[in-house]
Amino acid sequence: MLGTDEQPRTGSGRRRFRLGGMGVETQSIIVTLLGGLLISITVSGRFTSYVRPGFKWLLLIAGAILVVVGIVSLVLAVRADMKAGKQDEPGAEGHDAHGHDHSTSKASWLILAPVLVLLLVAPPALGADAVARNAGSQGLAGYDVAAASAPAAPAQTDVGGKDGTTGVSGGYAFNDGSGSVYDSSGGRRTMHFDPLSGTDPQLTMKDFVLRSLYDADRSLDSGTPVTVTGFLAPAGDGFDSGYTIARMAISCCAADANPLQLHVDGDMPMPSNTWVQAVVVNVPNTGTLDNGYVPSVTVQSMQTIDQPDDPYEH
Repeated sequence: MLGTDEQPRTGSGRRRFRLGGMGVETQSIIVTLLGGLLISITVSGRFTSYVRPGFKWLLLIAGAILVVVGIVSLVLAVRADMKAGKQDEPGAEGHDAHGHDHSTSKASWLILAPVLVLLLVAPPALGADAVARNAGSQGLAGYDVAAASAPAAPAQTDVGGKDGTTGVSGGYAFNDGSGSVYDSSGGRRTMHFDPLSGTDPQLTMKDFVLRSLYDADRSLDSGTPVTVTGFLAPAGDGFDSGYTIARMAISCCAADANPLQLHVDGDMPMPSNTWVQAVVVNVPNTGTLDNGYVPSVTVQSMQTIDQPDDPYEH
């Protein structure tokens, strides 16, 4: 069998199967530890640094299955060894004069290294470095778009939105895939949002960006202070100075993350990756093609906070 070492053992006549030099016992232990790792990062809440919170129960089930499979496989392997007898004839091939088996490489245990790293030093959620690597047009970031062949909506025409935390209703159908907030005739693409509510409205970064770029009623252009939550990052392409308040949005897991950003003039008041809750005011018409449609804001107040339990938006 490809990738399987079939090695005869003298005395008992047994054949011991190893995958790439790795014994059944070693494989079972590694599978058990991987399952335990899944359960550990899920129960501790660290899994939200990698996938959506909705995957919690799937991860717990998968981890439990791996643990059960690993333990059952280990027990069966040990019983098979005990039944057949562990003592082989001294001097047989693969054994030294003391009867020790040197045919299995200890290098296979190195596969445990990433497991131990995740258990002891869990990588953090994506931050400022990911913003710099993944930044693109926010004309496309953070929401569903129609196929590139779909016709563009006429200027100043309400084409609806999308049910969810953004407070928009309907379905997106206006974006032709170009990443532009303007249609082919130069008109601004628009949609309608629910009115801002309360004396201290709080918006997700996605909602703020979409309102700033597409809101037909221009609810953010009136100078109403809005509270947003994100982390600090350097200013991206299209800006000579300042910094951004950013947050990563994911559809499934961290691998498909896209940054959502708001630009702020001035020096960054705290180190990159510092999580903050900021009261900001939108600066109208500042998100343009040249800066990737990143709106600018003025900050009225800012305070540091702990990283949220779920560091991503969805």
